[in-house]
Amino acid sequence: MKKLLIGSLCAATMLLLTGNAAAWQKDPDTKVDAAKVVTAALLSSPDATIGDADTTAAGIAGVDVGRTDLTTYTSSSSSGTIFWVDNTPLSGDCPQATYPTIQSAVDASGPHDTVKVCPGTYPEQVRIVGHNHDDLKIESLTPLAATIQWPTPETFPLALVDFNNVDRVTLRGFTITGPFTFPACSPDRHEGLLIENAFDERIDHNHITMIRNSVPVLRGCQEGDAIAIGRRTDPTKVDFVGTAPGSAKVWDNLIERYQKNGVQDVNAGSFGDIQHNTIRYFPAEEAAVPFRAAPNGVVVFRQAAASVEQNSISGNQWTVPLSTGVILDEAPPGSSEVDHNRIFDNDFGVESDTQTGLDISHNDIYDNLGDAITLCGEVTFGCGPAMQIVVRANHISGNAGSGIALFGADSNLLKTNDVENNGAAGDATDGIRVDSASANNQIAENHMSLNRTHDCHDDSADVGTAGTANSWINDTGLTENRPGLCKGATP
Repeated sequence: MKKLLIGSLCAATMLLLTGNAAAWQKDPDTKVDAAKVVTAALLSSPDATIGDADTTAAGIAGVDVGRTDLTTYTSSSSSGTIFWVDNTPLSGDCPQATYPTIQSAVDASGPHDTVKVCPGTYPEQVRIVGHNHDDLKIESLTPLAATIQWPTPETFPLALVDFNNVDRVTLRGFTITGPFTFPACSPDRHEGLLIENAFDERIDHNHITMIRNSVPVLRGCQEGDAIAIGRRTDPTKVDFVGTAPGSAKVWDNLIERYQKNGVQDVNAGSFGDIQHNTIRYFPAEEAAVPFRAAPNGVVVFRQAAASVEQNSISGNQWTVPLSTGVILDEAPPGSSEVDHNRIFDNDFGVESDTQTGLDISHNDIYDNLGDAITLCGEVTFGCGPAMQIVVRANHISGNAGSGIALFGADSNLLKTNDVENNGAAGDATDGIRVDSASANNQIAENHMSLNRTHDCHDDSADVGTAGTANSWINDTGLTENRPGLCKGATP
């Protein structure tokens, strides 16, 4: 039986473990609606035959993971007018240019037009507003040679590039850079690219960097997302909570040196198609900054959905372990996936809570400071139910925490994962670790070896395998915390 969970939501945000591995805790910046942080009746677990026809080796992410060649792309053809931009018209490099700023060309453009930007630095906030600009293409003439630089002073909204009530806009080939210079924490969140009430945008082959405050002591402010799909904060509302959705293809970008999140996807109706990006934070560069925000690679929550595929996500570390490569919470059931990524050198790898139905498969998750994959439904950790999630065919190795950790997570399928060499000396970390509050999970055909405390560990109690509340089926491992969990294990 699932035990009754008791305690304050705020009193136990950290799981206390001994030793060197990082104990998982939920980033307060991604907390969910308190009404969703409840226990729930058990659902049926996913179909155990999922993936039977898939013969791909675990963790094979593909050759296009984190594609970093930003200089090779095909310029879009235009069925409309081409507007040329050059802020140094006397240099002679773009004699056809008639607009000195990107904004002036955007303002003059209409549907299906193209704005081509000549090399140079453009210190301006760019606003693409209104459906009279639908299908607009904005391209750097020379890859990465046109730089959109955060200006001083700035104007509302506090985004460097804002897509607002406009659809199918392409932004390609730019260097997009901060820092911003706001003198305090802003109640309206600073964003590099903001997509609000705007859909089917395409953001590709850009280098998006330094979306953070110029003053190091202000980098603890919970803002500074490189790309924001959906408006998270809105100063026109009494509670400052934004609800505007958005959607975008975010493909083939280099996203780095952000203050809070690399890609943030929020609000019901939002969808992020996030593929082939390199998303990285450099903790050594920020180690001396006091009270900096805990960075995350990709964050999806508030009922947004996403496909997070074939990205390289690394370096998301905080002063104490709190940051995560990918966080996906609250997406509509069956809407989202985290597949074929390389996720490494973060505090934690992938975390999902308050989620029904999600696919996490074929990721290579390694060398993180805590757990590689965490499913949390434990109310005392601030998590709502985590159910019917499929964790399949991942290669999980060298993490200082457990390979896969379940905290109050029910009715999930963990299948054909390769989990090895996880855990730090002297701690209670395992290959697959299931806590006493997790029930009705199917744990099938996983291969585990050389994990620190146990390859197979289950603290639950009921009439399942080996007296647990879960089914362990044809899993292999050498060590276990109770006889009968893993084939090949010895007491």
